[in-house]
Amino acid sequence: MEVSKVLNNSSEVQQLQKKDILDKDAFLKILTVQLRHQDPLNAKDNTEYIAQMAQFAALEQMQNLNNSLQKLLLSQKLMEGTVLIGKQVEFDVGSSTVIDKVTSVKVEGGQVYLKTEKGIYKIEQVLSVGDVLGDKQDQ
Repeated sequence: MEVSKVLNNSSEVQQLQKKDILDKDAFLKILTVQLRHQDPLNAKDNTEYIAQMAQFAALEQMQNLNNSLQKLLLSQKLMEGTVLIGKQVEFDVGSSTVIDKVTSVKVEGGQVYLKTEKGIYKIEQVLSVGDVLGDKQDQ
């Protein structure tokens, strides 16, 4: 029996087609349907299913690791941005540069932005950082 025939006849799999991404639960449901409807005289080797499951688990762990690293990177950039509040920063704006005091930091769309009186810049545009003149307190 062909897998495509089984998949097309199964209401469980039709529900899965509504999703954009095939996740772990979808994989397990498909595997269950395949096992339930396989030809007993021409059964598949179980090691193939186990290998597929192991590959899927490894892929899922890599995706989780990637998500964690993305969050860590964003957190690191946000921390870098907060250190720049009150500092005079030089920004690369294409063919020229802008020097201004950073007043706040915001995260939007996975990007860290530095707000100044002259505008809003990505943290990746920072060229140099210094103390704002006249803001140093005498000790």
